[in-house]
Amino acid sequence: MMDRELRRIEAAAAALRAEALALPPTRFIPMPSAEQYSGCWRVFLLDAGRWAHEYPQVDLEANRACCPAATALLRSLPGVNVAGFLRLETGAELKPHQDHREDNEVRVHLALQLPPDEALLWPEGTARLLDVRQTHAATNRSDRPRITFTLDLRLPEPLDPLRIPPWNP
Repeated sequence: MMDRELRRIEAAAAALRAEALALPPTRFIPMPSAEQYSGCWRVFLLDAGRWAHEYPQVDLEANRACCPAATALLRSLPGVNVAGFLRLETGAELKPHQDHREDNEVRVHLALQLPPDEALLWPEGTARLLDVRQTHAATNRSDRPRITFTLDLRLPEPLDPLRIPPWNP
């Protein structure tokens, strides 16, 4: 099942990148949990899922209207729980950490604009699975924002942990 969804997400990469880059930086809002990062880490939400209470100021319908390709993609994928564009500004760091999730949920990251050193290991336009229960981090040492399209998918059955390699951007 996941391979088909990953191919569909990757096929939309160019359109998603264009939408993300067209958004004014002021449309991205700060991420909660400031202790997990230094510098500026922001999100443009398209679906807040179970974290909607942390983003009461977000007008999801207005955000979706700005991003028709992303909205169409999300509507075509089963089990979308949370989705949006993540923007890590120059010099910002998401510190190593682990998150909680259900056993039948997986995070998908699509590289849209990465620092050159990271893009060598993870080509822009490709999607990766992330088990957020594993330690993960990100740093932007480039002169432009690091932007990914990120979504959590709820699967019909638990995902085999061996299916997801350790996060190593």
